[in-house]
Amino acid sequence: MLLDRPGVLRRAAATLVLAATLLVGASACGDDDDIEIAAASSMRHVLPRIVEEFLRAHPDLDLSFELRFNGSQVLATQIAEGASADLFISANAVQAERLVDEGMASLATVVTANRLVLAVREESPWYSLSDLADGGARIAVGSPSVPVGRLTVIALSQLDRQLARELLAGVVTEDPSVRVVLSRLELEEADAAFVYHSDVAVTHGLRALPLPPTVPPNEYVAVLLEDAKPGTEEFLAFLLTPEAQDLFRAAGFLRAVAGVRAP
Repeated sequence: MLLDRPGVLRRAAATLVLAATLLVGASACGDDDDIEIAAASSMRHVLPRIVEEFLRAHPDLDLSFELRFNGSQVLATQIAEGASADLFISANAVQAERLVDEGMASLATVVTANRLVLAVREESPWYSLSDLADGGARIAVGSPSVPVGRLTVIALSQLDRQLARELLAGVVTEDPSVRVVLSRLELEEADAAFVYHSDVAVTHGLRALPLPPTVPPNEYVAVLLEDAKPGTEEFLAFLLTPEAQDLFRAAGFLRAVAGVRAP
């Protein structure tokens, strides 16, 4: 674990986990005919726009969607335990592969990617990782069990050891999703937060400090759940179209290579 010492701020983070549901389409309320998409919380700003673009591009399809956002590991566990979903979009391959390995999903497809950044408020006095380490900044991170936390561990391992130790000494939270990590910065419970580039791109008043270019991008993997409703596979294919990829890019994500499949 990144954190395992007394004095660490550990609020009831579960109360902050984003579990919003958004209905898009013809119906005003969800019903059994909605295509249910469970997606990583970092996609909350872009996925509704992609669904709307899909519906505009397919006026002949009488479809409506229900979108549910949370940490990837939370969603994967819920689905494995019986929660309904037609499509699962995970912030890393591991959680998607859990469902494929259990025979509950197929067509694992890389649909986009994201880069890790260390975000600070625009007015902050820090402009480098060394500034943060020297200034005693409070830093928010994700739990290593979630995608953003796992990538944070990788990033810290690629820094100078002394610098990494100094940054770790400033860590004050270890949270269950990137949305919660970001909220620490927004609520001024932390001075910096390891989040995704897309989070900074859509959040007013933040800027990103550069991390080593060797830190790999985080791939988002979509899987089609067993007995998915008609129209779900068409939407999965739409995620790789230029129209959808342009929307990902505009929201701070990276383009996927069409046809790439997760191992």
